[in-house]
Amino acid sequence: MTDLESQHQALAKAIPQYDENHYAVVDLGSNSFHLLITQVVTTPTGKSIKTVNKVKQKVRLAAGLDNNNLLTDEAITRGLACLNNFALYLNSIPVNNILIVATAALRIAKNNQLFFDAAKKILPKEIKLLSGEQEAKTIFAGVAHTTSSQSQQSPSKQLVLDIGGASTEIIVGSGCSAKKVVSLNIGCVSFIGKYFTDNKLKKESFNQCITAATDIINSVKDEFIQLGWQSAVGSSGTMQAMTEILKQRQQAPIITLKFLYEIQQILIQCKTIDAIEIAGLRADRKAVLASGLSILIALFQSLSIEELCLSSGALREGLLFELVPDAKII
Repeated sequence: MTDLESQHQALAKAIPQYDENHYAVVDLGSNSFHLLITQVVTTPTGKSIKTVNKVKQKVRLAAGLDNNNLLTDEAITRGLACLNNFALYLNSIPVNNILIVATAALRIAKNNQLFFDAAKKILPKEIKLLSGEQEAKTIFAGVAHTTSSQSQQSPSKQLVLDIGGASTEIIVGSGCSAKKVVSLNIGCVSFIGKYFTDNKLKKESFNQCITAATDIINSVKDEFIQLGWQSAVGSSGTMQAMTEILKQRQQAPIITLKFLYEIQQILIQCKTIDAIEIAGLRADRKAVLASGLSILIALFQSLSIEELCLSSGALREGLLFELVPDAKII
């Protein structure tokens, strides 16, 4: 038995056995693959759904897209290795309680069928490839169903932003209904490879990255500005990173453009991605922080956003709502 096989067996033994009360969503993102396992609990007040396990792996699928938008063999291998791990967790969960989706990198990849065919042999259920619009609507549903019931019933409009590895979603909606959605081909993994290729954090690189993102956002901004909104929330790693830095500083977790410019200056002073040191910033967020920050600055500038808060829900919570629409996510 090889070391890898031995590790695989040890992991399989360590994984709890689940049952028909458990539900799993798998999000094959362009930066990370996520597995979320939850359990439905029925009480006199109704059904609620609680998280019992989370597994995340940085696969950086979008970084494996070549100039012809073909996934490299290495990227496919990385992705399938992660799925082999996830499959161990999914073995004891009923197939009807599982939802597996893929997003931007696999939408863009011209050879995505190679990946899907290989994944069929590993996973208990086929992967559903979400369109950009489906992804945006699911993100909005995840945000809506993790906010308080009072805000769900409110007529006020909310702007929701999600910066992924290969796409950025912009949504305006009220209550649980998305009014306007768009998915743009700008992401923190794809843009780090285009504008920060030498690992250096130069002012010129930030300017180029922000300008490129702004040009794409400007093609849709007028429709969103005409709709308007009363509050703005973000639901991705870049916003999470910004919020963690603010909390470390014991400041209110409200992101402003002034704060984003300050972080940009700190990154420029760090000079290289490897040398990034910011109190409150997790090590695993450093690799794509510069590009994610640039896209967020472009969104703030183009859409004239004054302040933005972090949402506790996003794509995976929206998928959970699809699986168990009558349960409250706790």
